[in-house]
Amino acid sequence: MTAHSFGGPWTMIKLDLLARYLAFFNTALQHRPSPEQPFTRIYIDAFAGTGECDINMGDGLRSTIAGSAKIALDTAPAFDRLHLIDFNPKHVAELRGLVASPGDIDRVSIYHQDANEALNEIIQKTQWRSTRGVLFLDPYGMTVRWDTLQKVAATKALDVWYLFPLSAVYRQAAIDFNKVDEGKAAALDSVLGTTEWRTAFYSDSQQESFLDDGKSSARRTAGPAEITSFVHARLCEIFKGWVSAPILLPERGGPPMFALFFAVSNPAEPAVKLSKKAADHLFDMLKNQRIGKTSSGVALPSQGDFF
Repeated sequence: MTAHSFGGPWTMIKLDLLARYLAFFNTALQHRPSPEQPFTRIYIDAFAGTGECDINMGDGLRSTIAGSAKIALDTAPAFDRLHLIDFNPKHVAELRGLVASPGDIDRVSIYHQDANEALNEIIQKTQWRSTRGVLFLDPYGMTVRWDTLQKVAATKALDVWYLFPLSAVYRQAAIDFNKVDEGKAAALDSVLGTTEWRTAFYSDSQQESFLDDGKSSARRTAGPAEITSFVHARLCEIFKGWVSAPILLPERGGPPMFALFFAVSNPAEPAVKLSKKAADHLFDMLKNQRIGKTSSGVALPSQGDFF
């Protein structure tokens, strides 16, 4: 099997949240809008990996756990359809082996494509009036384009878990604006969907915008917290249901690397109320640290706490 090694203890946190939400989602919607004509329930994993992940737990310890694709395949009640996407051919081969059983073959589609292109294809071919789903976005760097998020939000049918690549953004947004070359600026424009980060993240250190040599005097004054707030506000503009406050991961050991958002695209009050109630419950369990701590300092709820 191809080893898929990444992340740390925070990886367990995001996957635990995902697993619990998927179980809730399918339980809550299995007889909606009616037992006779329930929604088709779908799961989309835009960066599905191999089905397993080998994570660094610190102090030389590693742990192999089920990845998001395996979690979704094993969710009960089951999804009607699953769409698993990955650009890495070795990952795709592992995913195909993961869904070798006859029951899974009939309900799983695997895409060896760029995530943005595959998501566009799925969105276009799905009848959203009779479909509800969950999308998991755990990207490889800054690869999710803002126009893709806009298309996702426009379905008004997808709940989205988005692990935003916070550290990648503040690495591209250099402290000295002059070091943000065209490539870095284009990448930031794409992931944030606007050029407004230039004024939101930077301010001039002098009265004049440019020094005598024509270079900008702007310095980045936005840190991880300000960048996260900017992203949250941007997401709220397109997801008309609800966008959670972010969970910053990891919580200890330097600046956060990721901001985990939960976004509801369906603006209907019953849908928002249902999804928000579940997400708030999960977030409260983490915040209150009800059950023991991971090595990252964040509590994980025990089995059975959710239902």
